[in-house]
Amino acid sequence: MPLKNQKRVCPKKFPNSEENEVVGLLIIFSDVWILITNHKRLPRKSFVLTSLFIVAISGIVLFSGISINLYFINNQAQAQQQAEHTKVNKLWETPNELKSPESVAFASKQNVLFVSNVNGKPNLKDQNGFISKVSPSNGSIIELNWVTGLNSPKGIAISNNNSRLYVSDLTDLVEIDIDNGKIIKRFNAPGSAFLNDVVSDNQGNIYVSDTITNTIYKLDGNNNTSSLQAWLQSPQLNGPNGLHVDNSKNRLIVTSLGDLSKPGAGIEVVDLKSKTISTLGKEGTTSPFGGLDGIESDTTNLHYYVTDNPAGKLYIVNADGTGYGTSIDLHTQGTADLGFIPSQSIMIIPVMQDNKLVAYKLVQ
Repeated sequence: MPLKNQKRVCPKKFPNSEENEVVGLLIIFSDVWILITNHKRLPRKSFVLTSLFIVAISGIVLFSGISINLYFINNQAQAQQQAEHTKVNKLWETPNELKSPESVAFASKQNVLFVSNVNGKPNLKDQNGFISKVSPSNGSIIELNWVTGLNSPKGIAISNNNSRLYVSDLTDLVEIDIDNGKIIKRFNAPGSAFLNDVVSDNQGNIYVSDTITNTIYKLDGNNNTSSLQAWLQSPQLNGPNGLHVDNSKNRLIVTSLGDLSKPGAGIEVVDLKSKTISTLGKEGTTSPFGGLDGIESDTTNLHYYVTDNPAGKLYIVNADGTGYGTSIDLHTQGTADLGFIPSQSIMIIPVMQDNKLVAYKLVQ
């Protein structure tokens, strides 16, 4: 999540790199041809063959560039078509009794939605934050103040066995017993400043993003005595916000916010084994660029659903980085860390400024 009252940021325009490469190569070939024609001693036959060779190579390069551009344009069009053909039906919205809801997670075992409420400035240790329980069927608030005494709770993740709730709380990761709503332990993130999203993998490891310090923290799920440690730190993360683990490809997908004072970034992909970082697609062209917040995947892991907080949009993004489209435009700021009920294809979006959740049914 970004700080409140941020201005909407328009997508950044990037030059077409393939087109630039083609033009550059054609200029080089043109210069070579001029040098050859000015060479007085070059035999006429050699001159003709060389000219034909240059024309052929230029044509191949030009055609390749056009093919690449058509490929990306086609995939971008398909992504937008996918977004338009995915019908979205609004199911319900909660009463606006929540207090700056930032993140929502569905617990299948308990059939309940857990919601983090910042309830104040997102960077203050004021103990005003709390966790709510909401019905996934109609959005009614089951228990507004289920867990209290938190500072600025944001991201939420549920453990693999559905017994623990992990919540980021500014500089701590808080572990909560789901059965009784009691805080079990606080894990301090050394050197942290603004912990944001939380996610777990299929091995029980917990990952937490820190937007300000460009750091991903990790809690080892295989060690009960483990501490929360910096796992990856890099400026390439560019204000890491939302997290999603693609277990099938063993990678961590990071939606980035950019600078808190001026949101604007794209999507980064982290290899969980090597920790190498790559950018998903072309920012603003085949993948979104903005104040990106939450991320969820469909059941196939072929598409990601990503919220843009200041733009108030939900994007559908091709997981291979070949295109994206706008699935929902809420026409309001504050679309934060969404939750997903895979079995019912229901997307739940927290709208921070409006103090509510909105649920949508996705219909192909």
